[in-house]
Amino acid sequence: MKRLVLIALAGACLAPVTGHAQRISPMQAGNFARVCAKPAGASVCDAYITGMADAGALSKINDRNEGDASAPAGFCIPPSENAASMRSKVMGWLKAHSDSLSKPVGESVFRALHDSYPCSVKK
Repeated sequence: MKRLVLIALAGACLAPVTGHAQRISPMQAGNFARVCAKPAGASVCDAYITGMADAGALSKINDRNEGDASAPAGFCIPPSENAASMRSKVMGWLKAHSDSLSKPVGESVFRALHDSYPCSVKK
C-alpha cells in the first residue's frame, strides 16, 4: 500500500500543468535524503524513486499515444537498472547539488534522474 501511495505522489509531481494548481509534495529534498541515508528508509526511498521513474516513462507513453511522439522524455532509465542503483545515483546527485536540498523532493529527484539518465539523441 505504501508503494502505491508513493507511486501516486511521484505521478502527481510529473503531471502537466494545465491551468490549475497542481499538488506538489511539501517534503524538501534534504528531508528525503535523510530518509534515504538510513537503512530503514531504503525501501521507502526506492519506492519513491521507482514511482518517479515509472511516472516519467508513462508520461512519455501518454505523449506518444496522444499524437506527440516527438515530446522529449525527462530521462531514459535502462530496463536493467535496479532501485538500489537509482537510489545511489539520486543520493550522489543530491550530495553534489546541496542547493537543491531546500527544494521540493519531486523537483530534485526529477532533476537527479534527468542528469543521471540522459536520453540519447537520435540523428
